[in-house]
Amino acid sequence: MNNPLKAQPESNPILSRHPILSFDDGNIAILADNSYFLVHQGLLSRHSQPLSLAIQALDSNCSHVEGRPILHLQDTSKDAFYFLQALYDGLSFLKSHKEDFYIFSSILRLSTKYEVAHLRAGIIHGMHDVWPSTLAQWEVREAKATASDGVYDPRQSTPHPILVINVARVANALSLLPAAFYDLSRYAPSDISAGYTCPQTMEHHQLEPEDLMNLLRGREHGSRFLSTFIVNELEGRQPSAACIYQGDLNLSRRRNCQAAFEAITFELLRDVNGVVCHRSSDPLFAIAEADLMQSPNQASVRRSSLFRVCEYCRLEFSAVVDAAREEFWQRLPLWFNIDPQVWA
Repeated sequence: MNNPLKAQPESNPILSRHPILSFDDGNIAILADNSYFLVHQGLLSRHSQPLSLAIQALDSNCSHVEGRPILHLQDTSKDAFYFLQALYDGLSFLKSHKEDFYIFSSILRLSTKYEVAHLRAGIIHGMHDVWPSTLAQWEVREAKATASDGVYDPRQSTPHPILVINVARVANALSLLPAAFYDLSRYAPSDISAGYTCPQTMEHHQLEPEDLMNLLRGREHGSRFLSTFIVNELEGRQPSAACIYQGDLNLSRRRNCQAAFEAITFELLRDVNGVVCHRSSDPLFAIAEADLMQSPNQASVRRSSLFRVCEYCRLEFSAVVDAAREEFWQRLPLWFNIDPQVWA
């Protein structure tokens, strides 16, 4: 196995001092690519056992620059800068949006590699704002990705889920995976298989073959859950025992709530491929919409206005919807072949 830490570079290229993260009183030069950072041995040793051991292994014969011993990291200078910056300044400069994702991923990978526990925990905590472990947090995330006119575009604010899945695998940050897998599962299978090309760097990213299979299996589980929900909770749904129309002598009014549920069923089936809402294969959204279509104070993108269930039937159905969506969410780790304990 290649040693990620070297006491000196393999050759003698022209080295350049990093213009931002170098201290005149630094007592060690961290070299990454051809850039070196003048930093403090005590800080590195305090927070990272691998770096501490590497520093201790330096001897008087190692290479020096500006009178400081050189510790060569097998990382890019860009990654090393973000990692060292986080060690000195903390993580408050980061925001949970896609522009900072490269910084998040750099710090996550290197804090894992060099066993800096507080940085790793802080980065994962910040990434959970976008890739959460609870349904309530997911709802907040989805609301932020929806414009006031109802247009849903998560990629305006969040990185592509393939990027998240791949870095989570490298850093063993498994608690991020279920939400990222679900996000990606809403894409068409052909798009998932084709991968993602970053428009800025033109670098192409794909899932590992095993993760691709896990993704497609999980997607199928989600689709089956939605179909089962429609069959069990909507098709032929009977009114509540407290339905206000139950004793109505007019047959049409007596069937009002049952007809309303039939209309919801039709709407969900009509939009199974995202024809109306442009949210292909999003069972959590579809189940929520089944409730919102009958909620007087909530906005639905496909509200059915012909029939309205009574309040008793609506509240009873809302409870069913809430329970179904929570059950769906809790099953995500298992569906995507992830240890459910990652959310424990």
